[in-house]
Amino acid sequence: MTKSPGPYILWLPSWYPNKLAPFDGDFIQRHARAAALYNDIHVIYAAPDERTVANNIDGSVNRSGKLTEHIIYFKKSRGFLGRIQAFLKWNKILKKNIKRHIEENGKPAIVHVHVPMKAGLIARWIKRRYQVPYIVSEHSAHYKMSSHDDFFARSFVYRKEVARVFEGAVAVTNVSEAMGSIIKDIFNLSQVRTINNAVDTGLFNYEVSTPKKFRFIHVSTLTESQKNVMGILRAIDSLSKKRQDFELTIVGPAGKELKESIKSLGVEGLVSLSGEVSYADVSKQMKMASVLVLFSRYENLPCVIIEALSCGLPVIATDVGGVSELVNENNGLLVRSEDEKDLTESMNDVMNNYKNYDREQIAAQAGERFSYATIGKQFNELYMEVSG
Repeated sequence: MTKSPGPYILWLPSWYPNKLAPFDGDFIQRHARAAALYNDIHVIYAAPDERTVANNIDGSVNRSGKLTEHIIYFKKSRGFLGRIQAFLKWNKILKKNIKRHIEENGKPAIVHVHVPMKAGLIARWIKRRYQVPYIVSEHSAHYKMSSHDDFFARSFVYRKEVARVFEGAVAVTNVSEAMGSIIKDIFNLSQVRTINNAVDTGLFNYEVSTPKKFRFIHVSTLTESQKNVMGILRAIDSLSKKRQDFELTIVGPAGKELKESIKSLGVEGLVSLSGEVSYADVSKQMKMASVLVLFSRYENLPCVIIEALSCGLPVIATDVGGVSELVNENNGLLVRSEDEKDLTESMNDVMNNYKNYDREQIAAQAGERFSYATIGKQFNELYMEVSG
């Protein structure tokens, strides 16, 4: 039986799924579920909610196996001064709840921060007050310049506080080697351990399917500045000039502009929109598809690629961030970012050579690498190392 450092690990995420944003930081929640296979994980997260009555605090506690999730809601404030008030409320509420939690449960063995700002500020306070070490896991890709939330465009105070959070950590992890190397250099860290994103292999797994038409699928937030969905649509248009034996399903919150672009390109007959769907329904969509297409301008380690591979889908994706750590000649093709001709040719190539991909093997390899059991064990090994 795998040992645990005990008594429990306190998780402080800066993003986490909640009733207001059910997909916000869902990849962190999957990490929590993986880690909870080996350790008692207690998550405490606070979110502003404009529906909460002023000065009232609402919340919920969910327990499943060794995972306890305590989500706290407080009155949302608006405007510039409101942002300051919201931060002060958030800081006060978290500290109050953590004090109570420690009084009732004792000190945690370790505090685990997911995304340094703002949760890392609370971890630093816990370290000073209770002498409990903390780990930082970074998930963001915003250390790449020109990203939609460019770290280098943030204020000096913000950047300084992030640096302090990293500096005080006993260990730092990232989901990809590529981004881990970048933050290692930026913050002069001695080491950044790679622990990949996790996938629920109970949902994302291989099933034999025979779609009537060869089906490309794209799943994302559809944020144009990052995901470059228009580039995919233009590639679909180009491919349609050569052949018509395919279709594209786009899964995500499609807006009016995207719908108009599909119409203006004249590809309505080839492109369908499913809208934003649940995690379970994403797996169903993938199992009806042939290939995942991701044409991002920047990424860290996309969960959607891991999910697609776990379903046995070959992947066509841009060679950005940690994508090359996932996609190889046996499970897909890498294309150059912004190169729509390269994307079009790769889509055509995959269709022509689809029989060369062993979908069952692709799924088996991904399932073994990214399962909750595998990722949870890696977290447990880190916890044992830090606590020892």
